[in-house]
Amino acid sequence: MARTAGFLFLLNGFLVKALPPITRMRLGMYVQYRWLLYALTLRDLRTRYKGSVLGFMWTFLNPLLLMMVYTLVFGYFLQLNTKDYPVFIMSGVLPWIWFSTAVTQGSASILEGATYVGRTIFPTSVLPVVAVSSGLVNFLLSLPLLGAMLLIYGVPAGPEWMYLPLLLLIQAILLIGLTSLLSALSVFYRDIQHMLGHVLTLTFFTMPIMYPMTTVPEKYRAIVALNPLATLFHSYQQIFYFHQTPDLRALGFILIGSIALYALGQFVFNRNSESFAEYL
Repeated sequence: MARTAGFLFLLNGFLVKALPPITRMRLGMYVQYRWLLYALTLRDLRTRYKGSVLGFMWTFLNPLLLMMVYTLVFGYFLQLNTKDYPVFIMSGVLPWIWFSTAVTQGSASILEGATYVGRTIFPTSVLPVVAVSSGLVNFLLSLPLLGAMLLIYGVPAGPEWMYLPLLLLIQAILLIGLTSLLSALSVFYRDIQHMLGHVLTLTFFTMPIMYPMTTVPEKYRAIVALNPLATLFHSYQQIFYFHQTPDLRALGFILIGSIALYALGQFVFNRNSESFAEYL
């Protein structure tokens, strides 16, 4: 295990060095504009539930209500025999909410932030990242809710939680790359916004988040396992619910794919950013 973790660390450093220079410059730009990113993220968190009676409480209520609905449908109506099923659901739903919310908002960030596009001093590339960072904050703020459920159901928190930063890093890199790519393409192909909701719904129901992998027919398990998102979200459930060490080798391949997607997203965004104002 230690050798695998060390391999992932060295591989991550190698891949970052192997990124194109303009992509590494973009990483440095995020650091340079960290206070702008912080301000935009804070504004997004404040305005997300502005005008609602419960306000920021929806950060906890949204995953809680989803957990209750899925527990009712899958735990009682469909009689899935899974111990402490609400904990199982919550451990997979929380990272999914971060993923789906970031993709939905990030893909539309350039379209919705049209007033910022074309201003020479404003780095438009931070707009997709705001959706990722605000989703991450919501995820972290929801962890106490998961912790409370672990206490209620008597599920102990084990040392496997130490792998959480690795999962967060992989998902953040993946999301920044994906939202940068989709936000750039959405400027020219508006159909992406109409298709995205259906794609996310299909993706969600075809992954073993609401149901354990053992309920999937054996002949289809290999196909489901090919989905890197299924492996990533199952890793969250492994550390929160199953008390298992995630498959670090599989996560290593997902990390490679996430960095490749990040590089692709930055390339497409950089190549088309000068044309955004013309199409908005």
